[in-house]
Amino acid sequence: MDQHIRDEILAKRSSIPTLGIYIFLIIAIIGFGTFVSQILGSDPRGAWEIFLINFLFWTGIAQAGVVFSCILRITNARWARPLLRVSEGLGSFLPISLILLLVVFAGRDYLLPYATEHYHHPKDVWLNMKFVFGRDVIGFIVLLIVTSFYLYYSLRQDLGGVSQKLSGVAGWISSGWTGEDERKRVWIKIGKFAPAVIILYAVVFSFFAWDLMMSLDPHWFSTLFGPFYFMGSFVAAIGTTIIFSILMRRRLGLEDYLNDNQYHDIGKLLQGFSLFWVYLFFSQFLPIWYANMPEETAFVIKRVQEEPFRSLAWAVLTCCFIFPFVSLLPRTNKVVKPIVVFIASVSLTGFWMEKYVLIMPSLSNTVGISLIQILITLGFLGAFVMTFLIFMRAFPSIPVGDPFFGGKSGSGGH
Repeated sequence: MDQHIRDEILAKRSSIPTLGIYIFLIIAIIGFGTFVSQILGSDPRGAWEIFLINFLFWTGIAQAGVVFSCILRITNARWARPLLRVSEGLGSFLPISLILLLVVFAGRDYLLPYATEHYHHPKDVWLNMKFVFGRDVIGFIVLLIVTSFYLYYSLRQDLGGVSQKLSGVAGWISSGWTGEDERKRVWIKIGKFAPAVIILYAVVFSFFAWDLMMSLDPHWFSTLFGPFYFMGSFVAAIGTTIIFSILMRRRLGLEDYLNDNQYHDIGKLLQGFSLFWVYLFFSQFLPIWYANMPEETAFVIKRVQEEPFRSLAWAVLTCCFIFPFVSLLPRTNKVVKPIVVFIASVSLTGFWMEKYVLIMPSLSNTVGISLIQILITLGFLGAFVMTFLIFMRAFPSIPVGDPFFGGKSGSGGH
C-alpha cells in the first residue's frame, strides 16, 4: 500500500473529537448510575430486566461485528475491505461486556428462575448455577482472548512499518515490526484466528441464548434458539456497521474509500440475512405450532397471540424482516445514505424489541417503558458508542495494510 495513503488514513484519526467521547461517557455514567440506584431501591426487578435485555443486545452486536470482519476476510471479499475496521471497532465494547456478564449473574435471583428452583434430571444438571456460570463466563473469556488476538494481528498489519511515531496502544501493537516477511506471517495468523472466532461465537452465544433467554422459562426449549440469537445479532451488526461507517465516512472524509459500491453490497447482505433470520423464526414456530404440545406452545402463545406482547411481536417481524426486505429492493435505497441509515436503524430497533419480547414475558406480564428503563438503555448506548469512538481514534479507520485493500479506486472487485 502506498505510504502516502497509509499516512493520510492515520492522520484522519484526530478528526474524531474527544468531546464526543466525553459526551457518550457522561451518558453511560448517567445510565449505569440510574441502574445502581434502582437495584439498591425497594423495587429492583425492572432495572435488572432491562439490564439483561440490553446486555444481550449490545454484546451480541459487539461480537458479531468482529465475526462479520472474520467472514469477510475468510471469503476474500475485496469489496468490503474499507468496511472491516468499522465492524472490528464494534468489538471494542467486549471488555465491558465481560464485566456486565458478571453483573448479570449478580442479579440471578431476580433474573434466573433456575437459580432458586430445581428441575428434574437432566435439566437439574444443565441448569446448575455453578455449571451455568462456568460455561458462560469461561466460554466468553476464551472467546474474548481469541478475538483479541484476531484484532491484534489485524491492527498490527496496518500499523507495522508506518513512517510516523505511534504512541499508546497503537505504539505497542506496532513495536518490533520486522518488515514484509512479518506482514506475511501476520496475514497467516489472521487466517487462523478468524475461523476460530466464528466457531467460538456460535458456541458461546448459543450458551447465552439457552441460559439467559430460553431457560428463563425453564420448561420450554428450542433446538434452534442458539442460532436464532447469534444470527439475529449478526444481522444487527451488519446494520450497525452500515450506520457507523456512514457516520465515519462523513466525519473522516473517507468518500474516496467508501463509495456506493460498498453500500449497495452490504445493503444486499442486510436484506438477505433478514430473510435468513425470518427463516430461522419460522423453522422454530411452525413445528411447535403444528405439533401443538402444551409445554411448547405456551411460550409461543404468550408472545404472538396474547396482549400486550402480540402487538410487539408483530412490530418485531415488521422491523426485522418486512420493512428492511421490501425497502431494500430498489438499488437507490441501498446507496442513498440517509435512506439506508434509516432502514438499518429500524432493523436495529426491531432486534432490540425482539430481545424484549423473548425475555419479558418470562419475567413479567406487563409491557411498559419507563424513564428508568430508557436511561439504562441510553447508558448501554453511551458505553457502546464511547468505546467505538475511542477505538476509531486510536487506530486507522481503513485496513491499509490488508493485501486486498484496493486504495482510493473503490472496491477492487469482489
